[in-house]
Amino acid sequence: MHYFPPMLRAGRLALVAPLALALIGARPASGDEGESALSVGLGFATFTIPDHGGAGAALGGEYERGLSDAFWLRASAAGSIYRGSDGEGAIAAGQGIVGLTYVVDVLKYVPYVHLGAGAVAIGGEGVDAEVHPVGEIGVGLDILSRRGLSYGPFARLQSFLDDSAFVSVGVRITWRWGFF
Repeated sequence: MHYFPPMLRAGRLALVAPLALALIGARPASGDEGESALSVGLGFATFTIPDHGGAGAALGGEYERGLSDAFWLRASAAGSIYRGSDGEGAIAAGQGIVGLTYVVDVLKYVPYVHLGAGAVAIGGEGVDAEVHPVGEIGVGLDILSRRGLSYGPFARLQSFLDDSAFVSVGVRITWRWGFF
C-alpha cells in the first residue's frame, strides 16, 4: 500500500552528498557566527501514512542562525495541500521542525544538509486529524546571486517509526544578514 521509492532516493542522496563534497575537497563555509537567514520555499509534496497517501503542493518558511562557520541552527514551518490517492478529497498538513544545518561553501554554489525533529499535523476529507512526530533529513543547493541573496533546489524527507513519510522537493529563495 505504501510507495517509498522517492523517499529512499532522497535518503540515499542525503547520505551521499556530504561524502561527495568531502572527496572533491570542498572547504567549510565562510559564514559568520551570528549570521541570520530567512527563506521562503515552494514545492511538490507527497505523503504516506497508514491507509492513506497523496500528492500536492507545499509552501514553507525557514529561519537559520549561524552557530559557527559551517553549522546553523534551523527552525522551519510549512503547510501543504494534498489530493488523496484513494479518492479522498482535499487533505491539509502543517509541520514544524527544529534542527541543524551543515553548510559547505564551494564558491558560488553552497550545498547543505540538514537534520531535525518535529511534528506534522494532517487531516481532511477521508483522513482523521492526527499528529505524527517526525525526524527530517534534507539536502539542497544555494546559488548565491550576491552575498545577501541566494536561491536553489531542495529535497526533504520527514518520517518516523509509525510508517509515516512526508517528502517535498522544490525551490527556495533566501535572504541573509548580519555577516559583517
